[in-house]
Amino acid sequence: MFELWVVWRYLTIKRGQFFNLVTILSIVGMALGVGTLVVVMAVISGFESTLQKSVVDVSGHILILKRGEALDPMDVFEPRLRKLVPNIDTLAPFVHVEGLLANNGKMSGVVVEGFEPDQVDKTLNFKNRIVSGVYDLGTGQEKFPPLIVGRGLADKLGISVGQEVAVVLPKNSPTTKLVGFTTRLKKFRVSGIVDLGMYEYDTRFLITSAKAAQDLSGIGPVFTGLRVKLTNAKLAPEASFKLSMDLGINYFVRDWLESNHNLFEAIKLEKVVIFVVLLFMTVAACFNIASTSFISVLRRYGDISVFKTMGSSYYRLVRFFSLQGMVIGILGSILGLIMGLSLCFLIAKTDFVYVPAEIYHLRSLPVEVRWKDIVVILVASCLLCFLSTLAPARKGARLDVIEGLRR
Repeated sequence: MFELWVVWRYLTIKRGQFFNLVTILSIVGMALGVGTLVVVMAVISGFESTLQKSVVDVSGHILILKRGEALDPMDVFEPRLRKLVPNIDTLAPFVHVEGLLANNGKMSGVVVEGFEPDQVDKTLNFKNRIVSGVYDLGTGQEKFPPLIVGRGLADKLGISVGQEVAVVLPKNSPTTKLVGFTTRLKKFRVSGIVDLGMYEYDTRFLITSAKAAQDLSGIGPVFTGLRVKLTNAKLAPEASFKLSMDLGINYFVRDWLESNHNLFEAIKLEKVVIFVVLLFMTVAACFNIASTSFISVLRRYGDISVFKTMGSSYYRLVRFFSLQGMVIGILGSILGLIMGLSLCFLIAKTDFVYVPAEIYHLRSLPVEVRWKDIVVILVASCLLCFLSTLAPARKGARLDVIEGLRR
């Protein structure tokens, strides 16, 4: 307690004033460094979590395809999968079709995926991502089956809810000598527009019922793939490997993390690099703290001599000046944390930060404050503060008593 009292007297000045200008600048510099780290780490964490949620919502935890063939009947295939992986929660068989979407004289390559309406909602999360219209896949028996269009694709082709659009599917035609292929065409009615969370999904995906997709492709009442939801997303890599080994080479099995491995690894690497780079702002602030401590040592030569005369040891004097720097660093870190969290809240509640979706796959800046990141930032900042105070503290503790009294 005595050390803290001395430190507080050294940091404050007389005549009712609180901190001197040098101390205030040191605290502000530390706050800016810590606040910047908090905001940037929260944005990167939010970016990672948003992408992960978007991928899982749209594709599930595991994708299973049979190479060149339709899947086995589900009443046979599903028990086999559940026996191999007991952690399977739900399954959503689907029909995958690649074609062209035509509207108002414009065309774009698209991926049509057809699901059983009573099964898809248990595995994927399209319903909560509807931004316009209604979530309706229909039954496939309608004259113009309902179709859900990605928001980016709707903007690109000028598609609106309730509009009729045509999906064209190129097919090989051995009997056609002129061009070598023919086309299949099916008209749909747009029932809703969905935000799939990633720009490349939003500009390609169309969602409809399994029956409508089967009619478009002409493959009959079979499914071409299966999306699997597990009880825990972290189990996906192990479950995917086990399914791939047991099902054999005729099946293509991939988990959500493997499908986007390069993207998520790049995010993790960028997070570390950005943390290290921005930490140098805190290092610069620590130089201010070190200079403040040196000035304090120069001004306190007489006090140091008195302390030594009264029996204060070398290590106690080191604690005096180290605590002085640590108090500045801790105050700056707390102020920076408050500033950073406030800015994170502001970013999360408003859209004043523009994010180009075609580059970053997102339409708004996501923010997620992870307390693990906060702890790392505070520990690193306080450690840098402590290291920056050692040199001036040791210099003051080594002062000769006679020399200090002469000054």
